[in-house]
Amino acid sequence: TMSNPIKFRIKGLFLPLNLTFKQASATRNKGESIWCEAYREHKKGLGEGCPRVYVTRETVPQGLEWLKTKTVELSNTIFSLEDLKNWISQNGEEIDQHPAAFCAIETALLDLFAQERNQSVEALLGLNNPLQIHTYTAVLGDSSPESFEALLQYYLSLGFSNFKIKLNGQLAIDQQKLKTIHYYHRNSAHPFSIRLDANNLWKEKVGVAIPYLAQLQSPIVGIEEPIEPRNFSALKKLSQALNIPVILDESLCNKTDFANLILYPESFIANLKISKIGGVIRTLALIKRLKQQNIPIIIGAHVGETSVLTRAGMCAAKAAGSHLLAQEGGFGTKLLTKDQVRPSLSFGKEGKIQLSKNYLSKSLNSLLNVPIHHWNNGWGLRVNAEA
Repeated sequence: TMSNPIKFRIKGLFLPLNLTFKQASATRNKGESIWCEAYREHKKGLGEGCPRVYVTRETVPQGLEWLKTKTVELSNTIFSLEDLKNWISQNGEEIDQHPAAFCAIETALLDLFAQERNQSVEALLGLNNPLQIHTYTAVLGDSSPESFEALLQYYLSLGFSNFKIKLNGQLAIDQQKLKTIHYYHRNSAHPFSIRLDANNLWKEKVGVAIPYLAQLQSPIVGIEEPIEPRNFSALKKLSQALNIPVILDESLCNKTDFANLILYPESFIANLKISKIGGVIRTLALIKRLKQQNIPIIIGAHVGETSVLTRAGMCAAKAAGSHLLAQEGGFGTKLLTKDQVRPSLSFGKEGKIQLSKNYLSKSLNSLLNVPIHHWNNGWGLRVNAEA
């Protein structure tokens, strides 16, 4: 079978969300992904990438257009994991232009190759079995004070302790958000970890960002993307002025970005999204270098991604090991009205997804009880007939 070519089926995926999600750079009420299925013999691998204009300047239509021109070459070139790794190392610049589109293909191929060997993607990539317990971040979008508090109450009722707050840019509103969360923190049995995300709110205005953020007096772990992406010297200045690390998201997509980041390693935390880096293999290579520099790592997620990218994120979290500061995503059907795959992966108590014991997955009409060994066959996900 290994010498047979792989066929691809690719499409845009726009799954409706249960609620509208608002942040400084975008408001969305549906997911936006490139979906890929890779076939060989009787096996089918599933993959996903999330193009985001404000991160990698990609759109779903552009990604689909590029993949149309590529699939024949990929079918004729990639027959094994070794071939995939070679193609990635030889075509780095092209992947830099289309990271999310390539991620959809790569994650599908990894799933297929792992299924063909009857092992997990982690095992395929030399990471042993899936990391057992994943603890996710409570993300609080930029909503009205009432919605903010209601969502916060929901997260607290589940027992979350890791929070990321999207900033609005109006001081009274942002101060109120922090006041609210600190009120609950004081009355909580366990410590909270709080970080802020500005989504590039103060473009070209580091001089405005610094005094603003200084007025949000609050013990926070880091501030994500306060100004325009990739202005590393200004970001370092801001980090030093406030004495908190800056979390890099849009500013960290490829090797060039990494080379700039390590000029000031103590100023930064890396937020890695598999999609923007161009797949799992490239993400693992970046994680290795970040660990050598002792830089803390967040495994990020895009709003509206399916359980395929959640599952791929688990791979990266496993590789990050003790450098893992936080993990984002894990919403599954808590945010998607329906997931593209089953079982759908979504967090429960304390924001955890545990694959080290039987996992209960609720879908529209059924409750799936997923045994541990299920995850040792590719991603362990199948196309959802209800979707």
